Amino acid sequence: MSKSHDLSAFLASYGPSFARTAYLLTGDADKARELATAALVASCRRWSAIRYHRPADAVLRELYGRFLGATGAPWPVPEGQLLAGLAPRTRAAVVVTFHDGLSLPHAAQVTGLWIGALDDELRRARTQLRATHPTLFENPADLTKDPTDPPEDPANPPEKRANPSEERADMAEERADMAEERADMAEGRQGDRSRNGATSASPWTLAPAPEPTAPWTLAPAPEPTASWTLGPAPELAAPAAGPHDAAPGDPALRAALLGLAAGMPRAGLADLAETVLRRVTARRRIRASVWTCASLGLVAAMVAAAAAGLSALAARMDEATARSPIGPGTRAPAQEIRDPLPAALPDPVRFAYPGYCRDAEADARDPQPCGQWVLTTRSGAEWRLPDARAGYDPATGEYMPLALSQDGHRLLYQNPQGRYLVQDLPTGVVKRIDATAGDGEAHISSSPDGRYFALSFGDADDSAVLDFRTGTTRTVRGADVEILAVHDDGTRVVAERRDTTAVPGHASVSTLRLDGAGARTKGFRIDPALIEHGAALAPDGRSLALVTADDRLVTMDARTGRVTGPRPRLDVDDLEVIRVERWLSRDKVLVRLWDEEDVHLVQVDVRTGESADLGDSATEWIDYSDPLGALER
Repeated sequence: MSKSHDLSAFLASYGPSFARTAYLLTGDADKARELATAALVASCRRWSAIRYHRPADAVLRELYGRFLGATGAPWPVPEGQLLAGLAPRTRAAVVVTFHDGLSLPHAAQVTGLWIGALDDELRRARTQLRATHPTLFENPADLTKDPTDPPEDPANPPEKRANPSEERADMAEERADMAEERADMAEGRQGDRSRNGATSASPWTLAPAPEPTAPWTLAPAPEPTASWTLGPAPELAAPAAGPHDAAPGDPALRAALLGLAAGMPRAGLADLAETVLRRVTARRRIRASVWTCASLGLVAAMVAAAAAGLSALAARMDEATARSPIGPGTRAPAQEIRDPLPAALPDPVRFAYPGYCRDAEADARDPQPCGQWVLTTRSGAEWRLPDARAGYDPATGEYMPLALSQDGHRLLYQNPQGRYLVQDLPTGVVKRIDATAGDGEAHISSSPDGRYFALSFGDADDSAVLDFRTGTTRTVRGADVEILAVHDDGTRVVAERRDTTAVPGHASVSTLRLDGAGARTKGFRIDPALIEHGAALAPDGRSLALVTADDRLVTMDARTGRVTGPRPRLDVDDLEVIRVERWLSRDKVLVRLWDEEDVHLVQVDVRTGESADLGDSATEWIDYSDPLGALER
């Protein structure tokens, strides 16, 4: 995997830039750190989905969405600061345009505001800032005048020449002089290139941003060379310029914002990346349980003492957990090593999770028995999967792939040799997917009956589909192709992502199409953000459940792209969406959400928009990325 797509590198290099943006929005270092951390955690939880597709934009969307969506003005800018007194929308328009350096279409995509509304906010900001800070809007040409020159009197303009022919001759002479001067300047610049290898900047030229080196690279902020620079430009202050981006006007205002952002205390930037990474990758905290006393003869004092002892033990374990970072793929405390999976397992698997080795260094690509996948069956028995990679690989930032069919009888995994295998648990039959691992995390989908398993990789140009009944693998080709869902008849929902400059506000668009025996369509274009949380295909093979960028569940006709239904917002108790899991029936869709501590499975009625907890005991134990199999009946 490329180092440019490593989560830890992204956070270490570009986290401070987001914190400085938050600092300009909030005006307070502590609140800025809080806002930036929350936005980074929420975005990077979907790292596998955004890592190759402008993750900086995903973080900025989350950051501005949280800022603009807050109620009660929780982040008032302290009096005396440059942006004090500006309304939140106006403040956001100024920061995203002048500090982050985005064009109006790009800024509209990031902030969620209409382009016309952004333009209105910028005009309102200029009017207010001109009244409070007029020097930020001085014309650079006016600054070149000699301050001792007398001002021009508009009531007494310079006298016009009486002879038109003489005036035309003078004008022609002036044009010739200007042409000669431009030629001299060009010759001088060429001489400077030959001597220095670069052009010299004029006093009012902003240094161009360097070319980005990764899909999500944030370009360093240009450092003004004029005398009105208010402070050093903060490093990595703006995202990489998109196809529609251009340098904003009012360079003095931009320089002032860069200087103000650079003044954010370093304490607010310290260990920001480490904090975010720990929260993104940490598994659920220890669940303290209190054992029921079997003997009725124990007195109340003994019960109280036992409870106090257990509480103290849990507190010490929590403290130890907080001191030592626990990455994804870990559960604490270490559990006993389960027996290996038997040759035949008729009991369906409800969910799986990676084990945790307390005193041994974990190797997700070849885990020890204590760190292997643990399969929890419907009867409550647990078995480990010995021949599979498991957990989270900190070297690459990837989760090792594992998927369960909805009936809990088949699973897909990658063995230590890198091969992708599908195993039928009741019979023990294993078949291999004829596919080579691509760059990036594997995306897996299966048909509800478990006959078909689809495998896609990051931004690869082909995906593979295994028909377990026949043992054959079919390759699906396309540009940056991913198979989102598979029907029981083998029909696939295929998404292709392409870069574009023809759609304002977008660097790329996705095309959805049906491919397979059941139907074949040419496809239709959608916003790439619409499939960030995955997709689920209904039993009828037509209705596709998706989640929008503003966390609304929509049902779409997979043949035409027509959206139907009430489009309910998935903001149950301020939970955030992880992904769309599956259809439970003709009218209900299962969605996985979380609250930065626990995972929740919510069933949503696509006809009424009503939602409710699933009521399955698996919700008590599954974690952020634990595969889900057979549900309780």
